[in-house]
Amino acid sequence: MDINHRYLWWLLHAQVGTLLSMAVGSTYDAVTAEDIGAIRAMIPSMPAQVAIADYLDAETARIDALIEKKRRMVDLIDLRQTATVERRIRDLAVAFGATPLKYAVRQVEVGIVVQPSQWYADEGVKAIRGFNVKPGAIWMHDLATITREGDELHSKSRLRSGDIVVVRTGQAGAAAVVPPELDGCNCIDVVIVRPSDRVIPKYLEFVLNSDWTQKHIEEHSVGTIQAHFNVGSMKEVPVPIPPLAEQRDAIQDLQAHAEALMTLMNRLMLQVRLLAEHRQALITAAVTGDLEVPDVAA
Repeated sequence: MDINHRYLWWLLHAQVGTLLSMAVGSTYDAVTAEDIGAIRAMIPSMPAQVAIADYLDAETARIDALIEKKRRMVDLIDLRQTATVERRIRDLAVAFGATPLKYAVRQVEVGIVVQPSQWYADEGVKAIRGFNVKPGAIWMHDLATITREGDELHSKSRLRSGDIVVVRTGQAGAAAVVPPELDGCNCIDVVIVRPSDRVIPKYLEFVLNSDWTQKHIEEHSVGTIQAHFNVGSMKEVPVPIPPLAEQRDAIQDLQAHAEALMTLMNRLMLQVRLLAEHRQALITAAVTGDLEVPDVAA
């Protein structure tokens, strides 16, 4: 039986779940021609195939446009949050000036950098690596574990709750406050900022993740493949250090704004997921005959 190439395209799209379940491989998953040929499918008349393909072309294009619109809205929300933080930091810098980070904190140093892998173990002390650190958060999964001997030998890089860890390589400059549950852990190849009593850790986290600081970090990062930022440059990052009351106000305002935008962003991402699920269900129903497609004879 003849098959329209566009109908075949949608027919295979409807089988994505089946094909994924069949995929095997040692390096990467793949399906064979025999696997695809073994798929059982409804092949209607040529006019019906064309009508179904036309319908799915139009309907999926409409759904894709909605998905793209919502994704652009998510991007705009992210830009709005970035702009809000940037404006607040700049206002504080105008009002109170900016000083190199080294004069505003107790210490700026680096975690284990010399052959850290020699201390890796199945049991011992947890250690944060750069890929665990995201702007404003530390991913708790995939933390490294080093021996207690390694931790003792590198006690200078042992972290305390309220310290701030900053990525050196990759997403250089991403910063996060060490939470209470990671008090006493160690760290590998990240910059450690230990705040003084002049600065609230959460406030400093906002400043370090702002465009204000990121532009400085980008200017002083090196590396052609992955950006790399060193301790010396970190110490020179200019930061506004207003009175503690001003810092608390900034934290409260910025967190409230971020939470409101995150609620809206999560709602949009849920809508994107539901639209994607509806798109796949529509394709499957159309090619299996479970959906009455216009211009297709019963």
